[in-house]
Amino acid sequence: MIALPFRAPHTRCVLVLAACTFILVSCDRITERMEITQTREISSYEAKPKLNAYPQERFGDERLLWETPAGWARAERSQMRPVNLTFGPNKEGECYLSMLPGGAGGVLANVNRWRKQMGQPEIGEEELAKLPQKTLMGIQGVFVTVDGAYTNVGATEAKENHRMLGIVAALGDAGLFVKMVGPKELVEANTAAFDQFVSSLSLRMPPQ
Repeated sequence: MIALPFRAPHTRCVLVLAACTFILVSCDRITERMEITQTREISSYEAKPKLNAYPQERFGDERLLWETPAGWARAERSQMRPVNLTFGPNKEGECYLSMLPGGAGGVLANVNRWRKQMGQPEIGEEELAKLPQKTLMGIQGVFVTVDGAYTNVGATEAKENHRMLGIVAALGDAGLFVKMVGPKELVEANTAAFDQFVSSLSLRMPPQ
């Protein structure tokens, strides 16, 4: 992993916001597909190819850095999910990173949106202030744990006995989110892996 040099909090946030904006713009190309038919022999001096890597990683254009926990798998990414992972014997658990301009309504609105997905009532600013915090890419964010019946976006039926872990971090007018959801026992068994993934997330900063 690449260690990020110390910078003043304001400068660091500006750099992270700029990099996040670039990632969101560049993700528009993810939906473009091209079949590659050319082959060549790999030199003994080259690094070994990464299996199941995203194209950006394979060709050195990846600006997000992270470690995929053991037993987890990479799912197809999108503009909304620049990092998208699954876990569990049938890939019934998911964990992904989102970066949204405008912050999607702010921290409280996002926490309540997640709670609604789990069939739980909304909370207010006073309860929000009591929630624990976790660091996400160098920014302090609100850490959410919610149990309940999970209804995914666009789904018509709820999945009982699920758990959601999430971090909501405000970065100026943008929002950073990590969300993990799956059957409760499966999520409990992968909580340490969630922490490992979150701790490993960083941005490849341009050379100074």
